[in-house]
Amino acid sequence: MGLLLGGALVVAVGVLAVGCGARTPAEQAAPRPTAACATTYTVADVGEPVGPTSLRVEVRELPLDPAEEDRRRKLRLPLSARDHAAALEAAGRVRPALERLCGLGEFGLTAAREAVTGAGYPANDVYVQPFPPSADGATPPGVAYTLHLGDRACVTGHVRPGQVVIDVDGATRDGSCAKVSY
Repeated sequence: MGLLLGGALVVAVGVLAVGCGARTPAEQAAPRPTAACATTYTVADVGEPVGPTSLRVEVRELPLDPAEEDRRRKLRLPLSARDHAAALEAAGRVRPALERLCGLGEFGLTAAREAVTGAGYPANDVYVQPFPPSADGATPPGVAYTLHLGDRACVTGHVRPGQVVIDVDGATRDGSCAKVSY
């Protein structure tokens, strides 16, 4: 049935939503995760207290064996109790945002950076990168991230289809949080 107003027929259409429940506007606007994602935590132990003098310059003969150089590059500085607690807290803060990205299938650099910075960490402490191309040249879906906290604490990992990895560890001997493998 319509109403005639000034020669135009106006039809009123009503929509009745049934079973929507009481959701907040934010819940209604947020996309729902579409995939199940497993989260893996790896947490380094608290190490011996170390000060700035623990970063010693090593004198070594060159050329150094490439395997030994690679081993040394992967060595991590021990975490103080304070650094360890800060990294655990950071891992807990970024976890929900990373799991949401995984569930939504959002594997872009911008989305990952915004997830970590949105948990309250400055952009200059966050680094994200795509996975390196495979042997056939294709880049697998996913993104690796690092969050550098204080002098030595790192929260690193990756988000890929079905998987969120969160590692809490110390910085490398050169002060980096970079991981070598994904």
